[in-house]
Amino acid sequence: MPESTFPTSKKIIRVGWVGTGPFSFYGDYMRVINAPEPNPLLIRVTHVWGDDYSKNYAGSPDYVKKMLDRWNGDRQSPSGLAKRYSIPNVCRDFHDMVDEVDAAMIMDFDRSYELAEPFLRKGMPIFLCSPVAVNVPTCERILDLAESTGSAVYTGSFTVDMPENTILYGRVRKENIASFYAHTYVDFFTSYTNDGLEPVHRLIGGGVRRVSLIGWDGSKGYDPTGIPVSRIHLEYEPRGDKPPIQGVLNLGGSEESMEWYRVYFHDHKVVEDGTHWSNDYTLNFRDFLHEVQKTFMTNKSPETRQDIIEKMRVVIAAYKSANEGGIPIDVKEIGDYRMPTVRIDKWDVIPQ
Repeated sequence: MPESTFPTSKKIIRVGWVGTGPFSFYGDYMRVINAPEPNPLLIRVTHVWGDDYSKNYAGSPDYVKKMLDRWNGDRQSPSGLAKRYSIPNVCRDFHDMVDEVDAAMIMDFDRSYELAEPFLRKGMPIFLCSPVAVNVPTCERILDLAESTGSAVYTGSFTVDMPENTILYGRVRKENIASFYAHTYVDFFTSYTNDGLEPVHRLIGGGVRRVSLIGWDGSKGYDPTGIPVSRIHLEYEPRGDKPPIQGVLNLGGSEESMEWYRVYFHDHKVVEDGTHWSNDYTLNFRDFLHEVQKTFMTNKSPETRQDIIEKMRVVIAAYKSANEGGIPIDVKEIGDYRMPTVRIDKWDVIPQ
């Protein structure tokens, strides 16, 4: 394996990458983080670990083979990613890297507490890929542990910091929003839905009280590839004397843009813009990775506990609504409802 050529003139934050499976389709982050010099980032992935994803992978035989070939092959397996992006250490157990890194990126949400715990107990900052956990109680356990050890927790999707979205945030008057429409590209629910919801949270603000999802039946615990075109309806708590904001996130995107956001104001003005995937991966991930780097270097997160939990409640409420016929779900009444997964008790049986 090629030797690392990290710069020695500046302090480099050593990052442990924890998880390389079906929910960690952001292996391309490594392409930018570990890019050859000149590289302005001061973080590098120095250690990588991935689970044996064949243990509980659900689906038809053809689908299982296709996905396992992808996630366990030369392009996405820990050893394949290490070779591709000059990561010097491939770990058989994620605990092996705890004493050798400065921060961790936790990429498998369905085991996020287990994977994050040893790093948090050391007081390290972590990044949690969206979604951050299987349910809200697990998310709260992670945050409780982080607060007890002084570890910063940053979460989410790169889409929230894409340049076009950042410009749009500055054009929106949150106190005067009447309604909004958005769409995002979706392949499967768990990761892709957050690509649209994360910018919505930054754009519109918090305060969602009811959520419904129409167009998909939820698949009862299983997250298939290629859900139907669907829509999430969001209703917010009233702001001042104005009616509650109503908004829609369409899951299906469009051929013209990766995402699109249109905001309507009470004075009948409108602002809108879309994000477009660039072949320059540095452009797609640059601002997001700078936020990750800042969190790792300062051990302070730009997100509050409330931000993280509220975003978690919204995506789970949407999933609960899908499973219950599209009825509106109060975000305060989701309890320990769980996100879907492709890893279930019997890996070769699709839930009915």
